[in-house]
Amino acid sequence: MTDLPTPRDRTRSAVLQGARDSGLVILAYIPFGIALGATLATSGVDPWLVVSSSVLIFAGASQLAGIQLLGAGAGIALVVLTVAVVNARHLLYSASLQPHLAEWPRGLRLLGAFLLADPVYALAAARFERPGGAGSRHEQYGYYFAAGITCLIGWTGLTAAGVFVGSLVPDSVPLGLAVPLTFLLLLLPLVKDSAGAVAAVVGGIAALLASGLPLGLATLVGAAVGLVAGGVVIRASGTPANSNPDPEASDA
Repeated sequence: MTDLPTPRDRTRSAVLQGARDSGLVILAYIPFGIALGATLATSGVDPWLVVSSSVLIFAGASQLAGIQLLGAGAGIALVVLTVAVVNARHLLYSASLQPHLAEWPRGLRLLGAFLLADPVYALAAARFERPGGAGSRHEQYGYYFAAGITCLIGWTGLTAAGVFVGSLVPDSVPLGLAVPLTFLLLLLPLVKDSAGAVAAVVGGIAALLASGLPLGLATLVGAAVGLVAGGVVIRASGTPANSNPDPEASDA
């Protein structure tokens, strides 16, 4: 007779699964992370400040906008405003996960909020909203924090590699595409309907077209245009922003 897994076994399995899932995401982010790091290395900001921003901000789009603005000599108020606008999507992430994390201790919820990057949200949402849920409380902790910490370490490593070896990247590589790629990647977790898809694509195109703007404002323009485009689609379709007509959509 096969022994049933103990709670500790299930928690260990959840930790390993979170690290594996997050590791696959980091592999997919290799070209983007290195390109972003190489782009930020040209901003004039101290390289170690750029690398530390990966840990402190842990949000590629905001990191890109903030460092570019600092390098261009923008004021702190503009930097903070831009980062706040770009990161507004995290309010949606938090609202989506709130039913699953509401019973967590306050300290763990605060730590979880810090680790709530785009891929971490996508992985957590897919696991927590699947049939049967995410298992016991300790299994939830194990999966979420393993995924989050793995992403944090991997992302920091990728951007650091881009910062310090960016000079080796051939001039023919279009590093300017880091801005529109940012929007396509950061909005992917929200692409569950036509409005999300339109917001991702239009935001990326707008950021690319605005790449010549001063003070790194292309990121802010892309965010604003993407949000407006998604809102127009929602209004035209008559579908509430928080509706989910397909009960299976949350499992995607």
